[in-house]
Amino acid sequence: MKAYRSRSIDIASLKLGSDNPVRIQSMTNTDTNDIKASVAQCIRMIDAGAELVRLTTQGKREVESLGIIRKELQNAGYRVPLVADIHFKPELALEAVSFTDKIRINPGNYLRGKSAETLLPELLLRCKENGTAIRIGVNHGSLDEAIVNQYGDTPEGMVESAMIFLRVCKAESFDNVLVSMKSSNTRVMIQSVRMLVLRMKQEGMAYPLHLGLTEAGDGQEGRIKSVVGMAPLLLEGMGDTIRVSLTEEPEAELPVASQIVRLFPKPAQLPYDPLGKLAWDPFSFSRRKAGSVKGLGNGSRIKIISANPPDPKFDLKPEDLLGFTIGYDPWMKNSQEQTSGKLILLLEKGESSIQELKARLNFFCSINSSAPILYKSSSRTLDPYSYRIQLAGELGALLVDGILDGVWVENPHMSASMINDTVLNILQAARARISRTEYIACPSCGRTHFDILSRLKEIRKATSHLTTLKIGVMGCIVNGPGEMADADYGYVGARPGRVTIYKGKEPVLRNIPEKEALAAFIKLVKQEGDWVDP
Repeated sequence: MKAYRSRSIDIASLKLGSDNPVRIQSMTNTDTNDIKASVAQCIRMIDAGAELVRLTTQGKREVESLGIIRKELQNAGYRVPLVADIHFKPELALEAVSFTDKIRINPGNYLRGKSAETLLPELLLRCKENGTAIRIGVNHGSLDEAIVNQYGDTPEGMVESAMIFLRVCKAESFDNVLVSMKSSNTRVMIQSVRMLVLRMKQEGMAYPLHLGLTEAGDGQEGRIKSVVGMAPLLLEGMGDTIRVSLTEEPEAELPVASQIVRLFPKPAQLPYDPLGKLAWDPFSFSRRKAGSVKGLGNGSRIKIISANPPDPKFDLKPEDLLGFTIGYDPWMKNSQEQTSGKLILLLEKGESSIQELKARLNFFCSINSSAPILYKSSSRTLDPYSYRIQLAGELGALLVDGILDGVWVENPHMSASMINDTVLNILQAARARISRTEYIACPSCGRTHFDILSRLKEIRKATSHLTTLKIGVMGCIVNGPGEMADADYGYVGARPGRVTIYKGKEPVLRNIPEKEALAAFIKLVKQEGDWVDP
């Protein structure tokens, strides 16, 4: 089938969307009013490959400074479009239109109690008059209160937040718009982008997509997380511009973005429909639960197959699998083995594309629910940096939908410890296997039923040694279940003085008195077999 393609838009002289190249961009971290520093940083970013540059514009003075920066860059021969980043103050967006090439607004804090139908048309008219583009930038965790009350802080809420604005753009015949769905959670980001594309297609829209995580961290972990979040979407044909958000100088982001775009080109055709009827739900994560063979399957954490396992208690060596694995093609030729429940499907990359492998997995999973799936990647890449990026995109595309039960990675040019460390980072980024305790805590709001910071501190002190778990600490039922949907356990405010404790998505202990909740929480973890003594 033909892969998804957006419409093409113009941002100054830059064409974006459709079959144009995927554009890379970043954002300054200077004070916009420091003209000299901002211009110098913009030049470093552009020289590093930035095709768009965004600057914060939180006040009228910053808007005017942006106009000066734009002129100085043009006088120096730099014509890369500049983007004004607007939050909370719609009146600034109206002013910034004259000083910039694109406006970024966040639906979660733009309306401030007004409707998009009332507030947005004036901005669209100004943008039409000035040839200025708009990005509707939705962030997980900063949705409008009305959206959160109806949908929770979920991919569904993110998509509806964007669609409210996009419908106004369509009604006003304003086409120079693109949209982003961002989260620090790679699964949430991927699911929300897919859901947005489906919704746009259903409503006759095809606006370009900006991809990025709200935060990725730094170093190798930040780079791997960025790849895991973006490569799966690019490989499905979605994404027209990307921004890698690292806790480093912005010019350091651009080589990573360039590598992602180069290694994971958008396909013209796909061997399966990424938004259609699949053996997994592309919009909501659910781990495939096969039978258990040699510790793989049964919903257990992803196993790493290695000659030097990093954790012998949970992982396997290649010789442990002798006689238990069979390749995809032999299996498909033997109907008895399809349902035997005694073998592991070994899927090797070879010369196949990730899209071809995913099509195979879709077919296999649709006829066989009992066999665990082990993916093997063999590479001879010499450069460690390129190898990590390639492996992160390759594994990420297969892990984010909960298909795999084990990962077997080989490269004779890399040490076993380097490979194992990289695989663990990829699994953590895909939220497929957590090698350190991960806490998912909301920032607190008026609906919070307890002091989150105090409770989080108590829970962290009691559980930080449980390095395989994801634990949600949420202030209320409205946000809690949606935002911590893939947590192993959840501690959620039910009403004042009462807490409901979750195992996965299921509320197990309801309305526990707050004073008793931590002890009850620990008891449940022990009962489920996930507790180890510190």
